[in-house]
Amino acid sequence: MIQVFIGKNKTSLELKEYHKFDWLNEVEVFSIFNQQDSGNISFGIQENNERYFVKYAGARNLEYTGEIQAAIQRLKEAEEVYRHIAHPHLTPFLTAFQTERGYGLKFKWVDGECMHNHWDFTPFEKYNSPDSPFVKLRNLPLQERISLLTQIYEFATFVEAKGYVMVDFYDGSILYDFNNGELHICDIDFFRKGPLFNDIGEDFWGSSRYKAPEEYQLNAAITSATNVYTLAGLAFAFIGGRSDKSFEKWEASRILYNICIKALENNPSNRFNTISSFYHKWKESLSL
Repeated sequence: MIQVFIGKNKTSLELKEYHKFDWLNEVEVFSIFNQQDSGNISFGIQENNERYFVKYAGARNLEYTGEIQAAIQRLKEAEEVYRHIAHPHLTPFLTAFQTERGYGLKFKWVDGECMHNHWDFTPFEKYNSPDSPFVKLRNLPLQERISLLTQIYEFATFVEAKGYVMVDFYDGSILYDFNNGELHICDIDFFRKGPLFNDIGEDFWGSSRYKAPEEYQLNAAITSATNVYTLAGLAFAFIGGRSDKSFEKWEASRILYNICIKALENNPSNRFNTISSFYHKWKESLSL
């Protein structure tokens, strides 16, 4: 393990290998997200009295075991995704930059707490600590949580209309500003234009809490129906029993429950074929 000091304020960063961060010399680093297995290291920086979020590939953190060049290439591909998907709920993308040995994406900083804050909360604490963002979310009034889901589904419908499939979308992609009641979506790096197929197998990108069966199957099609499965899984996380899909653990109406159960069918053809149709049925049911 190697310790380097970055930014004007000499913030400590632990790496597996030495890496120069000269491009941070003139800014203050107020936050570091260094426990990702994607190959990226992210920073909260302050520059000219403005706050920004920077995602960087090129340095080897303690979690990443893959090739550095592969991480850089993925981040370059992600740049195109952020440029094409500009949505009010998405963290605003500003620019990309090249360094001697890496690549970075720069965003506006948004206030909010991540629903899968694994760097501060163990899996047990995530679901039990009163300070956990997820526990705070579950303690919100039911209608506020339903409103959050509806906003997420609207965003997903927008993404689908742009021709993208949402890969690696999970509760870690969701930020919520509890003070202002604002939803933010982040980390859409792996979204891809369809048609898309599972070229990895059971280790296909995504959280096991939300992955559809086809996301474990080599060469299976990854489609809007796959995304519908994930979106319904989020509903059970927000207003149901999480892994317990029984109606007894469900807090909302039977009709919303039935919609989400249909979306969780193992066979993709038995789900909603599109996010749009799922979202339309969801919204229609809210008005009943």
